Amino acid sequence: MAAARKILVPVDGSACSLRALELAVDRLAEAQNASLIVINVQPGLPASRFVTRSMIAEHQHRMSEDALKPARAFLKSRKVKAEVVAKVGDPAAVIVALAERKGCSEIVMGNSGRGRVSGLLLGSVASKVIQLAPCPVTVVK
Repeated sequence: MAAARKILVPVDGSACSLRALELAVDRLAEAQNASLIVINVQPGLPASRFVTRSMIAEHQHRMSEDALKPARAFLKSRKVKAEVVAKVGDPAAVIVALAERKGCSEIVMGNSGRGRVSGLLLGSVASKVIQLAPCPVTVVK
């Protein structure tokens, strides 16, 4: 019997990440014994005299929920069940670590998104994921 196929889709609420999710859902429909994991990773932020750790955690939670909301709506509209994960840290490192830990067979992600410098996203997050991932990575425009 073939091993279960697991597809990991990082989302940030951008149009590219939602197109990646759509492609992953289509691939899921074609496969037997497959599952989907959707992740949003918020970058870590340092506390300061003016911004407390709890304020940062609340901001990260709110940003993550905002990014995951369109993905959840899309999954609901397609009647697809997925594990939805929100994490904080270096986005590429967290994505790769989750792919390794969950034994993902593929990562499907957008080529640009809502990063701090969105024009450089392929040069940063997607590029790092491609280099470090333990499985094939599909980049969606």
